Formats: sequence, structure tokens, C-alpha cells
Amino acid sequence: MASIRKARYARRFRGLPALAALTALLVLCCAEPQQEAAVAAPAPRPSAGLIAQVESGLVPMTGAAEPQWDQRAMLADRMRHYVVPGVGVAVIDNFEIAWSRGYGTLRAGGDEPVTPETLFHAGSIAKCLSAAATLTLVEENRLALDRDIGANLRSWRIPDSDFTREEKVTLRRLLSHTGGLEDGFTNRSSGDSVPDYFTPEGGAPSVSLVQLLEAAPGVDVDGPTRVAAVPGTRYRYANADYAILELLVQDVTGQPFARFMNETVLGPLGMSSSTYEQPIPPGLRLRSAVEHDLSGQPIDGDRLHIPFRAAGGLWTSPSDLALFVIEVLDAHRGEPERVLSRSMAMEMLESQIEIENNPVAQAAGVGFQLGAAGEDLYIVHTGGTWGSTSILWAYPKSGKGAIIMTNSATGSLLRFEILLAIAREYGWPIEP
Repeated sequence: MASIRKARYARRFRGLPALAALTALLVLCCAEPQQEAAVAAPAPRPSAGLIAQVESGLVPMTGAAEPQWDQRAMLADRMRHYVVPGVGVAVIDNFEIAWSRGYGTLRAGGDEPVTPETLFHAGSIAKCLSAAATLTLVEENRLALDRDIGANLRSWRIPDSDFTREEKVTLRRLLSHTGGLEDGFTNRSSGDSVPDYFTPEGGAPSVSLVQLLEAAPGVDVDGPTRVAAVPGTRYRYANADYAILELLVQDVTGQPFARFMNETVLGPLGMSSSTYEQPIPPGLRLRSAVEHDLSGQPIDGDRLHIPFRAAGGLWTSPSDLALFVIEVLDAHRGEPERVLSRSMAMEMLESQIEIENNPVAQAAGVGFQLGAAGEDLYIVHTGGTWGSTSILWAYPKSGKGAIIMTNSATGSLLRFEILLAIAREYGWPIEP
């Protein structure tokens, strides 16, 4: 079967029906990103009034996730409604951080406030940074996007099957979830019990990536990781893609993944409130939010550590994530690079394959998900753990965006209510 490297498509302008995350509010068309360089004027200084409008202008959602566009709600009220103790927000306007703020407390019932320097568990948003860092190895010719990763992967071997007879698992396919992989540790949610391989604050994960991938005896996964579809032919989201990526990077660089991320992305971008290390270093742990479960109670051990760092092990602040997003947007429009070259940034924002039945995004990029088209193209990724929720959303052409993070598994809809308030006040192309 011929390799399907990039599935390009376009859709007619239309709204969406009720969504599991954002209903009837997105302009959902997909096409290739435009590549002309944008010219940015200085970002205006946000007024206290504009920030107050966001804080008082949340768009409440029904239990079926339907936005009530004719209503406005206070952030503090919606935090109480969802039993979310703490929220962090950073807004990007014209390729700069316009403002960032913290709301609520690090722990339910506590008095230590969330600040712009508070760290939250980013969940799967970690994949965006992991992808960007790995692309620097492509730039250095230490890895190739479109070769079988088996040539460089030494610590684990992807089992051969009929599906891999002609098409192989490549780096591009790992980064875009098109490798055809299926694992036993993705399809669980915060409504399920916490897997045994999660460890509480202060302890490093005791289960290795290879044990997870192989579903070793005694490891709390649903089965071994295998190729379950011809690579390159379909989108299948799997944490295993980035678990394998983590092994690949460590095999090629000879470094622990957390150190590689610090030297490649976090350090160069000045992301001083970010880490992939587990346990969280003591200095950062002191200003990290406590995670809360669906009952609103602090997670046992306060914070959870997971074995797959590249897929979900990042602790960071919204402001630090905004620095990363701005780096990607700047590189994409040809601004001087610090981490990514323009060619690698364009790879990240290029449609690789269509994502079906997803209310938030319609295509997989390299590390990001993509939606809309042309001037309205946006990049997005969500994150959710047993005790945190988050969302990253940005427009490459206009340099607008936001990062919203909460310290509770109950914050899933709240992050979208805040996002819609920002969208309305900053004139994003989101249609009610």
C-alpha cells in the first residue's frame, strides 16, 4: 500500500452540533496553513477593564456541553459551581503575552493563592513540547521524519505484523498519532480508579516504559502495545506513541528525557516554572498546585507522577506554556528562532491526516491538533489527568491565543467557558 504521508482536505464553512467539549461554536474547516510571514504591530497593553470583562464574561455550558451564549457568568462563581479550587490563565495577543493571572488556591480549603508562577500538571499538552524538542534532532540529522524508527530504537522493538509489512512506524507517524499503534494505557479516564503505576508526590515512577508497553505481569494496563492498523492510514490517539518517542530520544541522545527537554526547550525559552522531572524538584514543588479528583478532594499524595513523561509528565505554568506557543508561532512566520526552525514549525502546523468525529480539531499536525483554515487556522491541544485539566489554543496568523489550566479533574467544562470568554473579548473567529 502506498504511503499516506499527508491527508489534505477542505470542508465547507459550517457550525457543529452539540459537542463533547465545545458545541456549535467553531468555524470548522481544514486546509493547509498559509505560509506567508505575518507582520506584527506592538501588542496593546491590556486594560484592567478588559481583564475584568473576561473574568465576568464566562459563557456557561450545560451538562451536555452546550454554550449558553446569551448568558454571562463570573469566574469565581463558575469555579465554585465546578468545585475547582485553582485556575491559571495566560492570554496571548499579537504574538506576546498580554496578561497572566492566577485564581483561587493551590489546595481546596487552603489559603495559599494561585499566582502566575504556579505550576499545574499539563497532561497531554506535554506532547506538543516533546514533539518540538524531537524535531531539533531531525534538524541535526540525528533522526529522520519519514524513516522506520526501528533503525534508531534500541531499548524496545515494535512487534512486526501484517500491518507493518509494507508501511512502517516513522517519527512523523508517532508525532501525529498515525502509527497505527494501540496500547493498554490510553483509554482510561479520571472516572476510573488511578492506575497502580502512578506514584504520589515525592516518589519517582516505579514502572518502566518497556513494562508498560509490554504489559508486564503485575502492571496495571489493559494489554500490550501493538500495531493495530496500517501505519499512515488512520488517526489513532495513543499515549504509546509518545512513550516510544521518549525511548527513541533517550536511545539517540544518551540522556534522560527530562534533561533533554530542559536543555532543548525549557532552558532556551526561559521556562523557569516548568519541569519534566519526577519527582518535581523541591523548589518547584513548593509552588505547584495540588491535584483534586472528581469528588473535589486532593489526590492521595497531592500530585501524581506517571512513567510516560513525553506523553504527559510536564508540570508548568500557563505563562511558561505561552512562551512555548509564541516560539512556535514566531518560527512559523519566519521570526528569528531559538528552538525551532521555520521549516520544522511549518511541519508541526501542517495537516498530516484528518481526525474524524472530533468537535475541537479536524486534523492532526505534528504534535498539535489543527482546526479551521487560512487566516483562521488554529492549533489546539487539551490535557486531562486524574486531578487536572488544561487547554492550549492559538492562531498562527494573528498571534492570538490562550492557555487555561485547572487543578481539578472537575475543570473540563470550566476551561472552555473561560476560553470562550477570552475569545469573545479578543475577537477570535469562534462563531456562536
